[in-house]
Amino acid sequence: YGLVKLALQTGAVIYPSFVFGASDMLDQLTPAEDEAPGGREGGGEVEPSLRSRMGRAMERLSRRIKGGLTLYYGQFGLPIPHNPRLTMVMGDPIYPIEDDEGSTRNVGGNRVTCRRIEDPTDEQIEDLMGRYLDAMEGLFEQYKVQAGYEQEELRII
Repeated sequence: YGLVKLALQTGAVIYPSFVFGASDMLDQLTPAEDEAPGGREGGGEVEPSLRSRMGRAMERLSRRIKGGLTLYYGQFGLPIPHNPRLTMVMGDPIYPIEDDEGSTRNVGGNRVTCRRIEDPTDEQIEDLMGRYLDAMEGLFEQYKVQAGYEQEELRII
């Protein structure tokens, strides 16, 4: 909520944007599900890979320090990103405050800032966050087929 609260406090206009393929640039070190303790379905024990053991160690350490640790890697197991196809899309501007009072305009007459709210209420923050998330979902749905992600669903966590 920090982004939208800051937009309300400064009068900044938010431009929703989404990059298809960005999550394919790096892999995350996690324990492999097919190498879970107890072995394969056939009953035989499976020796966990180094990657899986490191992932489990990171998981234990994260729990111990009560914070998330994540290791990312790309090509050749190094921090060199993979080279996926990236598609960036941008949506229409979201004005934190809908009225024109207190806004500034550029030479073309377009609004570039809005009225500032020094101490926005929770309701104002929730409203703007809802409009932002709706815009992000709309962008994803509008362009996912063109970007090659027709089978994907957007998960906002």
